[in-house]
Formats: sequence, C-alpha cells, structure tokens
Amino acid sequence: MTAAIKSIRIHPGIGLARMGDSDEFFIGPEAPGIVPDPGGQGGPGPEGGAYRDGAQRLKRQAQRYRVYAYDEAGAVIGELSAGSGEVRSMRWRVHVRNMKAANYAFQGAYLFDPDKLRNPGIQPGLKPRERTQLIIDPGVQTLSTGQAQPVVLKGSVFTGVEKGTLPGELRYEGFVPKDISKEVEVTYQAAHDIELGQLRLDEAGRLLFVASPGKGGCVTTPRVALSNPSEFHDAPNGPRGGTDPLTNQFAYFNIPGWWDDTCGGEIDVTVTLKDGTVLSTRDGVSKAEDEGRRNPAQGAWIITAPPKYAPHMLHVVSILDRIYEAFPEAYPHRGKKTVFYRDIHPLFAKAVNYGWVSAEAAGVEAHTKDLAHGPRQPGNLLSPGYVAALADPGETMKPLRQRIYGFMRHASGPNGRLVDSLLPAPPQRPTSWKDPKFAVEVDDRKMPKLWGTGGKPLQNQQLGDHFPNQFLSLTDWQLRHLKAWADGDFETGTPQEPVPLDRLPLQEQPHALDAAAVEPTIGGGFHPGIEFPYLVIYREKFAAPFRVAGDIEPGELSAYMSSPWHGDFWSCNTAWWPTQRPDVVFQYDPKDQSRTHREWFRGYDEQGEPLSSEDGYDQMVYAWPKLGMVLPLKGPDGGVVHDNGEIVFVEQQRDPALDRPPAKQGG
Repeated sequence: MTAAIKSIRIHPGIGLARMGDSDEFFIGPEAPGIVPDPGGQGGPGPEGGAYRDGAQRLKRQAQRYRVYAYDEAGAVIGELSAGSGEVRSMRWRVHVRNMKAANYAFQGAYLFDPDKLRNPGIQPGLKPRERTQLIIDPGVQTLSTGQAQPVVLKGSVFTGVEKGTLPGELRYEGFVPKDISKEVEVTYQAAHDIELGQLRLDEAGRLLFVASPGKGGCVTTPRVALSNPSEFHDAPNGPRGGTDPLTNQFAYFNIPGWWDDTCGGEIDVTVTLKDGTVLSTRDGVSKAEDEGRRNPAQGAWIITAPPKYAPHMLHVVSILDRIYEAFPEAYPHRGKKTVFYRDIHPLFAKAVNYGWVSAEAAGVEAHTKDLAHGPRQPGNLLSPGYVAALADPGETMKPLRQRIYGFMRHASGPNGRLVDSLLPAPPQRPTSWKDPKFAVEVDDRKMPKLWGTGGKPLQNQQLGDHFPNQFLSLTDWQLRHLKAWADGDFETGTPQEPVPLDRLPLQEQPHALDAAAVEPTIGGGFHPGIEFPYLVIYREKFAAPFRVAGDIEPGELSAYMSSPWHGDFWSCNTAWWPTQRPDVVFQYDPKDQSRTHREWFRGYDEQGEPLSSEDGYDQMVYAWPKLGMVLPLKGPDGGVVHDNGEIVFVEQQRDPALDRPPAKQGG
C-alpha cells in the first residue's frame, strides 16, 4: 500500500459541528441517511441515547475527520489512521476564526453593499480581514498522535476599543436616550477567553472537532439589546434610500457590540509513514513540523452551527443539493434514469415531515386546514394509497403526477438556478436580479411554501422591493427528476435503506463522508441561514466539490452569518427552516391518533418573564439550549410509531427548567 500512495485527502471536505452547553458530545453523521445516536442511556436516540446530559444540558455534536490515501489514478487505496500498520504518526493542523463582528453588514443577498460594515466605527476603512480588533483568532493549533489532552481554541474580541457612538434608535438595556435621533456614547470592554471549539483525537488518531458552547454577549455600556430596532421605528428592515441609520446595517443580524462563538476555518494533516515517508494535505511539506501552503483540494474545512432540533428530518433543499447544483459533474446520479424511491419519494417525505414542526404545513390553522401535510390532510403524500399511485409510471396516474409537478416552484429566471439571479459573488454588488428575466412572480400556491433568499413577500411589499426568490425553490437536479417522474420517464425501484459507513465499499466511503456532513443542513432560504451563507451557491468559492477555495481565509465564509447567531435563530420562527428550528411542536395520543400543538419557543427566561413569540430575540441567548427536541415517537415494542404512513414526531427532552420561573432573589 505504501508504495502506491501518491496523495492523501481529508474527508469530509466540509465538516459541520453543532453547539451545546454540555461538556459532553457525540459524533455527527458519517453516512447519508444515518442519524447518529447521542450516547448515554435512557433516552430517545436511535440506540437509546440522550441528547441531554445528567444536568439537562444539551450535548454538542462533533465532526470527525478521516484521512484517505489515493493512488496516481485518483483511486482510493484505504484509510490511514494511527491504528493502521503503515502510519507512524499524524499531526493535525487547525486554524479557525470568527470574523462576524468585522465583516460586511448582511442586508439580504439582493442588497449586499460592500460599503456597509458591522461595527462601522471600529477600524473603519479597512477590509474585513484587516479589522483585527473584531476578529476572534485562536491562531494555528496542532494536535499529534498520542496527545491525550484536548486543545481548547480561545480568543478575544473588541480589543483596544474604549469609546464610540451608536445610533440612538437602537434598543438599550436599562437606558432610553432623551433624543433618539442623536448618537449615544458607549464604552467597550473587550471579551477574552472566548472558546470557539476543542480539538480531540479518537482512539485511531482521527481528529474530532467539538463545537463551542454556543455563547454570545455584548461588550458595550449601555448594553445594546439583541433586537430588531427597525421594528420599533419603521418598516421591518428600515426605509430605503434615505439617511436613516436603521437600515439592515443595524438589524438583528448585525447587532453592534455583540460577539458569538461560532467559527470556520482550515483542517489539515501531515502523516508520517513507518518507512519515513511524509504525506501532507499542505504543499511544500517535507517533514512533520513544516507549515507548508494550503492545498484546498486535499485539506478540509470546518463550520460550526446551532443545534439541529429535529435530527431525523431533512430540509427539502440542503447544502448537499446546492453543491450538486454548483458542481453537476459531482452528482452521483447524473445521466441515470430517475428512480421513484431514490429521487422522488425522499422529497415527498421531507415535505410531509414539515407537518410536525410547522403549523401551516400541519393544517392545524384555519386557513390551511385540508390543504396541508398532516396525517389526515390531502397533502399526506406518504399515505399507502398515495404512494402506490405515485410510484406507478403508467399513463393512468400521469395526470396526478403532472398536477403535483405543476405545484413545484422554480427559481426565478430561465435556468432554474438561484445563483443566476444573484451574480456576481460578494464582495461585489449583485446585479443580475435587476434583469427583466428575473422579474418576481410571487405565487404562494407553489411548493415549497417556505420563505426564500429574497426575504418574506410581506417584507418586500412593505419596503417597495421586488426581489426574486421570495419563496424557496427546488434545485435544478430536483426539478429534472420531478419532470421525468411527471412525464412517466422513471423506474419505481425499491425503498432505500441507509447504509452505515463501515458497510459501504471502500471507494464509496470518501463521498459518503462528504455528503453526510452537509446533508442535514439548510440550502435556502439564505437570510442569511443557519450553517452556511448563500455563498455556497457560487462555484468560484470552491476549489472542487466539498472543497473551499484556496483564497478563502479562516472565518471568512461564516462571517456572512447572523451576528450573533441567536438573533436570526429567533427571528426565523415561521416558514424558514423548521426542520432545524421548529415553529411548533406536537404531542400525540396513540389511542385515538389525536395530536395537539403548541409553540416551540415557550416558557420563561432567566428573569422569570414569559418567552415572547413577538420579540424574543434577547431571550434566545438564555433559552436555546433548553428547548425541546423533535423526535420520532416510539411504541411499546421500541419501534417507531406511524400514522397513515407518516412517522409521528413529538417534542421530547425539553429542559423542565424552562417551564417554571426562576426563584426571585430577595424578599
């Protein structure tokens, strides 16, 4: 094997770790469709594990990285690990950063403006990567075979900043300016020892990247409250074209003076074989200690994100779908005939599952009753009779297939791709959407009925904007399969069962790792999103499928996300991405198959105040690790309960501390 090795690569190419306030963690998915067990006992996990530790804290999800060896022709030879006979040592090199406070202000993809920055009064006039006082940078860290202690990645932010001014229209805690039209003087106190994550090794020397505890905070006095200031001043995101400071530059995803502990960056490895051969994912490395230069086609990337509260559900469009859209040559089923159970049925299952996390999709509200995806709703595409009809390629069922396809939403423009209406890529201003061929067509009858990258239609109406893609659209690959299915040009196939990594053929394992890491993610709408911003749709941001381009700096991609993440996570509480962040949750009575729903974001904050469904931005910082998981209901025999073909999902593992106000201090 040693003589045949010509290169090594890390898989997954883009890894994803999720935050939690517990010190305990579990390893994320490593094969498509496999939901990992969170470990422990007595819980609702796939193998009986619990998502919370003994103190009711939410466990973190770690990303494991593996090294595969390739021959001269690019074929996989095998995995290299500290437990394999060829390896003497492995030295992992990691550099992550958080650049959110230093980045451009997110104002919506179609309004991107490189002249507007977050925290504009600090290090003004510099590019984001140069605003060092606003970047949390733990520096390059390494971890080598045999090192038992974890490496904790820590850094500081808002360093060397003493005083500044902020708009009076912002909401401040315990302070109301006499004249909100004037600037408010604030003082800054740097935040130190912010943990961005931890590096650990498993028993075979593979790298484990453990996400941060999910914290965020404000460094200003008076403290800027986490809120959407425009909601208390004008239209939801501020007036257009005027001099008012409360544009999106200071909305809930750009709150000044705030930091969070998400991150993104490079993962590399240097492997020394027992015969002394040194292999590295970095160029110019001849011995284990060499720094070398990043080779984006061989090294990997990490992004950290909030928890996925419905781990068994998948969003109808994922980052994996976006990668296949940007790199059609990487799509494993390119050129193959459409198969119902491989290409169509999974889409319908994703849509139906929304009926357990979205009031609108569930049909429990008056205006969607008998129009939705609940077990007794006509949109339950998983009912046995419906599945039998939809899987039949015959002419008899063609009108039904054509009718369903007619409900599917395409992206604005002639090519069916979101990226076409946004070109060019940031940090340039978008221009394509102004072309008449991308003229907005808002039709709320189309599916998916989820908000898109252009923002909510009501928001666009209030601001006088006419952006494309105000609703989420499917990708070109998904639509091609649906069109072939609608026309009867498909095979039925058989139901697909996910295969664990260790049971997959060796040649399929690297792609399985790449796909599994980004399959349970949000691929739209990007406003700005949960795990990855809309930059994922641009091919030029990548060196290859699943490989971030070489000119991207650590923290640069993640910098486009909400700052802090808690603001966007509260704000997107209806029809954005309920498979990650539920809108509503259900309880279910198997005896009469009845179900009742309630708000997911409910209970009390640390002050004993009820969690707000109207203005809970600031409360999310306290509440997020205590909120309930949405998991399959298990019956007495341990099997998953179904109702008319649907899996029954109910709220579980909610921290009971949310349901009672904290004891008041003093008398």
